[in-house]
Amino acid sequence: MAKSKKNIKKKGITLYNKILKEFTKVNNKLPIERQLSIADRRKYIKEVLLPKYKGTSPHRLAVKTINTAIVDIFDSIPPQIGCDVNLLSPSVYADIGFFEIDDYILNVLPKCIYIRIDAQQYGKTKIFNTLNYNYTKSGVKVIVDNIREVVNNNSGLDISVTGVKKLKKGKTNDGTPDNYFLDFILVINGEPKGDIDPIIFNVPASERKAVKSIRNVINERIRQLELKKKRKKNARKTAIRNLNKVKSLGIKQRLAKRQTTKDKLEKEKYSVSYKSLKQLDRAYSKGLFTPEQYDRLKGEIIYRMLQKKKKGGKI
Repeated sequence: MAKSKKNIKKKGITLYNKILKEFTKVNNKLPIERQLSIADRRKYIKEVLLPKYKGTSPHRLAVKTINTAIVDIFDSIPPQIGCDVNLLSPSVYADIGFFEIDDYILNVLPKCIYIRIDAQQYGKTKIFNTLNYNYTKSGVKVIVDNIREVVNNNSGLDISVTGVKKLKKGKTNDGTPDNYFLDFILVINGEPKGDIDPIIFNVPASERKAVKSIRNVINERIRQLELKKKRKKNARKTAIRNLNKVKSLGIKQRLAKRQTTKDKLEKEKYSVSYKSLKQLDRAYSKGLFTPEQYDRLKGEIIYRMLQKKKKGGKI
């Protein structure tokens, strides 16, 4: 029985890898505005293709069959917009708070343009495409951590970035989208710390309508990001309020003289704790907490729920 389950799992992994290999081949042949990130490819495989071919032997599933299914997926997805930085209004990439840059890259910028973060003494990334952006691997995390350390020691600092359109080395200013990138320049207390002179390319009159359309789409993304920030803030307030309730009940329980009172407070503490953990789980599933924030808050609630001794004691 165990051997059978092991074989099924092995076939599933082999099938997954076979589909991913073909998906990547098709993906890489497409123009950038039609390509999918590795995360999106994995999602489509898990949610669409694997259920479609469940139980099929990897060796019996023809590459042609896989490719047909993959092409059907691409045909159902509209092309990304904004892949030409010449059509992006400067207003959509100016004055971004530094601690918001990760969310901005993930949720606002088109997932098909080249960018770089130039934070001067705090670090500088290579030019990378937003399609497969990774907070850690891109080098953005190191820069943000470096700046966070400085800001924590100097509350008077206002640090942001502003995007500047530039040409890649050796490229010509002829309007070819792949020739350009957005260089996000460090700004400290309103003063830019790098070259902020953009490359100018006069967009043809026929494309000016597209500029307005793209600006409207990205402004809506910015609005949605602001709403998410508010939801994150409210979720954190709720989690802290719940944690304080659990703490308060724990203190009352430890100070209570009568055993019946202690038992009543313990029951209430457990009830509030479980409700708090459920709220925390729901907020996390909606992306309102990072894994680190979630683990820390969950651990603190559980610790306070189980704590029985007076201050200084151990569970």
